Amino acid sequence: MTYTNVQTFNPDILYAFDPWNEAGHSSKYHAHEFMEISIILEGETDYRLEDEELRLGAGRIMLFNPGVYHSEQQPAHTYSHQLHIGINNISLDGLPRNHFPNKKALLDLGEYHSQFLDKAWHLAKEFNEQNEEFQLMGKALLIEMLVLILRSFSQRSNDLVDQTLSKSEKRKQNLVNQTIYYLENRYDQEITLEQLAEIFYVSPTHLSKVFKEVTGSSPINYLIQIRLKHAKTLLKNESASIKEVAQTVGYEDAYHFSKLFKKYYGVAPSKV
Repeated sequence: MTYTNVQTFNPDILYAFDPWNEAGHSSKYHAHEFMEISIILEGETDYRLEDEELRLGAGRIMLFNPGVYHSEQQPAHTYSHQLHIGINNISLDGLPRNHFPNKKALLDLGEYHSQFLDKAWHLAKEFNEQNEEFQLMGKALLIEMLVLILRSFSQRSNDLVDQTLSKSEKRKQNLVNQTIYYLENRYDQEITLEQLAEIFYVSPTHLSKVFKEVTGSSPINYLIQIRLKHAKTLLKNESASIKEVAQTVGYEDAYHFSKLFKKYYGVAPSKV
């Protein structure tokens, strides 16, 4: 079964880090509003996965959908080296946004296991060394990892949830996906809610309502987030002035851009 639309499948990495945990380390029982992949690269540790408590060793892979509670505790005389990847902007056919179809967090990737771990190690290396374009390379590796997970699902259909969206919900999801695709590819242009509504043959009120229902944000606020994300990357990687960066991402007024940037990231563009 195919879950993805190549045009609109565009995951974002919220974070990627690989801590070394010593005996006594623990995390609170918690869940995320986004998707997270956690991998035991080396060593072993204890995880609580909702109603299960498990000792997990090197090579074990977990995928936590939003709202799935988990915690970990590093036992005495042990250590673990893990990779955690926070992921947003995931849309699969027939499923709520930012969800994969796995019933349980602990995954069995079968024949794709070693390929997946190789890419996980490569991703950790990229984010640690932060060479030129490491974020782009990380995203490419993440997409490969997600594809390997999806391929493994085809061999374990009994471990998957059924597609849960109704026809009406699928139409809404498709409208949102197409809108996000448009915003991601034209964020440097002037865009209004009315223009978006006209492009997708719906009313501005309907588009705004559906978009917020699916993403939790209005289309214009989502556009601002896209612009600021690209601006942050430009500010880190290039010697362009704040005014030039602002214009590149669609803002003629550098002062307005700076206010938005500080409000969103908590620091001025000049401090990035």
